[in-house]
Amino acid sequence: MRRICVAFGWTVLCWCTAPKAQAEDNELEYKVKGAYLYNFTKFITWPAKASPTFNICIIGNDPFGHLLDPLESKTVQDKPIKLIRYDSAKQARDCDIAYFDNPDQRPEQPLAGVLTVGSLKTALTVSSQPFFAESGGMIGFVLDDAKVKLHINLKALKKNGLTVSAKLIEVATLVEGGEVE
Repeated sequence: MRRICVAFGWTVLCWCTAPKAQAEDNELEYKVKGAYLYNFTKFITWPAKASPTFNICIIGNDPFGHLLDPLESKTVQDKPIKLIRYDSAKQARDCDIAYFDNPDQRPEQPLAGVLTVGSLKTALTVSSQPFFAESGGMIGFVLDDAKVKLHINLKALKKNGLTVSAKLIEVATLVEGGEVE
């Protein structure tokens, strides 16, 4: 009987802490992704732009919540970072980095396979959507053994006038059209 009570106790303890542990894992995952978003600014070069701010846009669902807010105290290319949240890609304007979380909010792909929507033509497009980089996005976040990995589509980056540092390429998997390079 004692073994049953102990086993039941462990089951209840695990059951009660599992959602909390999963929530902590999700928060850690998005802290890592948020850090990547900021660090991309150090390893990617954008074409010159007259905007007074460096805009990081979250398009669709915002899985980061308050986690990205501290970025607004930082600068990129001598410009203050501004976080902008849009419900859809059609609303997005003047984004330097555009993060897409909701698959329903993904911009349309032109025939060339590179994601471009109006003023997003020079934006770095990033997403956690499955096969994002492989299907025309620039950088995809991929979970591998609970670690955030990067898939980079160099062709999409170059087509939009963005230059990526070799240091960033070293820590990523290069993809194009569904094939790993």
